[in-house]
Amino acid sequence: MQAEAQNDQQAAPRGNMADGAYAALHEMLLTHRLPLDQPISERAVAADLGISRTPLREALRRLEGEGLLERLPGGVLRVRRITVEEFLEIQHLRRLLEGEAASLAAGRMDPALLQSLSRREAALPREDRPLRQRQEERLAIDIELHRAIAAAAGNPTLARLLEDLRRRMLLFATPGEPARLEDSCGQYTAIINALAAGDATGARNAMAAHVDSLRAAILRRLAAL
Repeated sequence: MQAEAQNDQQAAPRGNMADGAYAALHEMLLTHRLPLDQPISERAVAADLGISRTPLREALRRLEGEGLLERLPGGVLRVRRITVEEFLEIQHLRRLLEGEAASLAAGRMDPALLQSLSRREAALPREDRPLRQRQEERLAIDIELHRAIAAAAGNPTLARLLEDLRRRMLLFATPGEPARLEDSCGQYTAIINALAAGDATGARNAMAAHVDSLRAAILRRLAAL
């Protein structure tokens, strides 16, 4: 009995560390800190997260099981790049669900948060910062806005579905291009204004336009190849 209790006590911290590693890897996927098509160095990631490789491997296996990572010959893992067909399927679902979430969230968002996001968005076109920094800020605004909308919609299941779809979508899309940076500013303004005004239809339409814009940009890029 005493040995079993000790094993349980040891397993709990390992489980917590693996959950923490999973959450951290999730954020690394969303922010492109785990690049597509490049082998994942367990040693480097473990050092970056400040954990041992045992909980990291548990988290990596979990992401592999979800289809977000793929194993190469030799056992090395990398972020899996989804196909064009998968991307279009995901974008179709996102258009429906993100629009519904925005409609539900209209009038229920924290005004201070919306004002903060609006100020940060207004600063994106200014060229007093390197383009790379502004692209990273655009991505941070995008993640924060979408998550806040999903939370305000009041449907945890919907929020989980949207988080998973956005994560999978980023397995195809690449970090923001200059054109996307400029386009996004007007799109975020339309979404934020509709949310602040409690305009459910306007929020739904603005979000649909935002998702459509990304889809169109990707298709234009593919057509140019």
